[in-house]
Amino acid sequence: MEPSHIPACREITTSSEPWKSLKEQIDFTSYISLRQAYVCIAAGCVAGFIIFTPEPVFARGGYLRAIGVKPVYRRQGIGNKLMTFAESKTVQHSQFFYLCVSSFNKKAQSFYKKMGYKKVGELPGLIRHGVTEFIYWKRLTITIKKKG
Repeated sequence: MEPSHIPACREITTSSEPWKSLKEQIDFTSYISLRQAYVCIAAGCVAGFIIFTPEPVFARGGYLRAIGVKPVYRRQGIGNKLMTFAESKTVQHSQFFYLCVSSFNKKAQSFYKKMGYKKVGELPGLIRHGVTEFIYWKRLTITIKKKG
């Protein structure tokens, strides 16, 4: 991600959960400087973004901080590509990957389950009173491509 991508990424968050409901924003600049923010470009524009820490920061695993896909690009595999990218970077440092998802964000929960994540815990009221953050976890595997 480059600073020039920030306006498009902010536009994604203003039209997406959980940021819309939680009225939260992401400090993209700090994640760019940490080299933890990436974008997916489609047809010359930002189709989605992902922010993650591949090194173990939580229970010996990497951590997904945020992912968002522009509404017109949803259900086209962008989220899957972004997650697969994050997992491929994380598996170089750890065999585990974690994330939190808001209890009201059912579409995201379904997406993570399809990606192989399992709910392993809850953090009630972490961000907002009355909203629980679910902790999801996945054991990552290294895929070795055979020659020939």
